[in-house]
Amino acid sequence: MSDAIIYIDSYDFDMRIEHGVSMVLFFSEWCVQSRGMIPIIEDIADEYYDQMRVYALDVDQSPDVASVFAIDTTPTAIIFKDGKIVERLTGANPPTSYTDILSDVLLNY
Repeated sequence: MSDAIIYIDSYDFDMRIEHGVSMVLFFSEWCVQSRGMIPIIEDIADEYYDQMRVYALDVDQSPDVASVFAIDTTPTAIIFKDGKIVERLTGANPPTSYTDILSDVLLNY
C-alpha cells in the first residue's frame, strides 16, 4: 500500500479516527476485491494527504473493531468525521464514489 495509507489495529483505532476527517479501509488479505481496491485507495490517500488521513485495518487481525462496525463484507470503507461515521461504502466501488463523498465532507469540515 501507499506510504499515505497508515495501517492501524485495535490498539490505536479510536485514537486515529477521533479528530478530523479520516477514511478506514476494512480489508482482508485473502479477499480479491480488497486487493483490487488497494490502487484506488492509494490514489485517494495520495490525493487527500494534506486534508485527511486514510487508514487500513485488517479485519482478521482486529476482529473486535470489525465487529463493532458490523463489517461482514470486505472491502468496506467508512468515512469518519471527528470519530463519527459520515458514510459507509461496501464492496468494490469506482473512485468517484469515494472522491464525491470526500469532497463534500471536506468542504463542510
